[in-house]
Amino acid sequence: MEALTRSFRSLQIVPYRQWSLAQLLSGSGGAASIVALAWLVVDLGGDGLALGVVTSAMMLPTLLLGSFAGTFVDRFSRRSVLLVTATTQMAVATTLAAVTLAGAETLVLLFALSLAHGLAFSVDNPARQLFVLDLVGRARITSAVSMNEVIINGSRVLGPAVAGALLVVAGPGWCFAFNALMFIPSMVVLTRLRYLPNVQEPASAVSSPFHTPGAGAGADAHRAPATELLSPWQFVVRTGAVRSTLLLAVGAAASFNIAVVIPLVVADVFHADGGTYGALAVAFGLGALPGAVFSATGPLVPRAGEVRALAVGLAIAVIAAAAAPTLPLLFAGMALVGGASMWFIARANAFVMLTTPNGIRGRVMGIWAMALPGSSVITGLLTGILADATDPRFAYGIVGVCTAFVVSISWRTLRSR
Repeated sequence: MEALTRSFRSLQIVPYRQWSLAQLLSGSGGAASIVALAWLVVDLGGDGLALGVVTSAMMLPTLLLGSFAGTFVDRFSRRSVLLVTATTQMAVATTLAAVTLAGAETLVLLFALSLAHGLAFSVDNPARQLFVLDLVGRARITSAVSMNEVIINGSRVLGPAVAGALLVVAGPGWCFAFNALMFIPSMVVLTRLRYLPNVQEPASAVSSPFHTPGAGAGADAHRAPATELLSPWQFVVRTGAVRSTLLLAVGAAASFNIAVVIPLVVADVFHADGGTYGALAVAFGLGALPGAVFSATGPLVPRAGEVRALAVGLAIAVIAAAAAPTLPLLFAGMALVGGASMWFIARANAFVMLTTPNGIRGRVMGIWAMALPGSSVITGLLTGILADATDPRFAYGIVGVCTAFVVSISWRTLRSR
């Protein structure tokens, strides 16, 4: 009961509850759009490489500009940044809906619009993560990160369910229109939330190698000028556990990016339709929900050894899903991967965030975004090419094998002390 109470303690903050509901709706729109985009590429005759190129275009700016985008998050109001990025993404979604409903979509145009969305997302992602820290404070951040993953995966259930229905009865254009509308609640919350809540930190606030026990926001602010001199890349390279966690995040991003190979598995291996792919995405999201909840019941401060163990579980889950010989077993495998990936991502995210000094936290979380989900630009292309050359199930299995390899070479740096 105590662990369950700790899981939901971030929801005691009223603005965070409002923001969470808005993010559930916004995430549902985004998930519906991703499902529709992947199926639209297949419907236009695209192969594994085309799927990798179009879906990875969203993450290209994050991969190239992640640390630079984090500079905006460190220097400007997170609320203002999020208002700008939400407005931009809504405009892109509206354009995508209009083009598709008019029947004017092409693979080149889909790539260009995905790239435009990715530019806004590269700044939006680290801003959203640290905006949650602004709302709930350090002592509740582990709960908030895990609850955020619950929200994200709730949207991965609701969004694909809506997309599956719309793909059958109306077409992908209405999925993009749904996505555009779902940005409105977030913009309303941000507009009304002019002042952040005064979060009181308990004496047992979370510590890190750069924060003394019991140090609160004031202590962080006092040390910020000194940490500004430390390059975020230097911090990542010198801190072995953070460096290894970021490498494992690349594998998590590849396992999470089911839009590249799973549509090919559905169409080419099991000869099913877009509704089946949407249902698989729902199964992934349903499996991810308990994974996110379990992550919130763990210790307040994630440990490196815990990150290592969860990465092992993720690698096993991906390999098992890739080897599924029947469609029912693939559904079960996708649910297993969803749970394992979300458990790992939530704990690893909190571990990196709480280990990083306040003065460079935005930029380090920008680097985190480069690893997850930014690295899917590269891993998406590689798995797409491998799926075309061999078999989509084999390509997805390689993701699990590579994750296991990174765990093996990072075993010592990820031992808890």
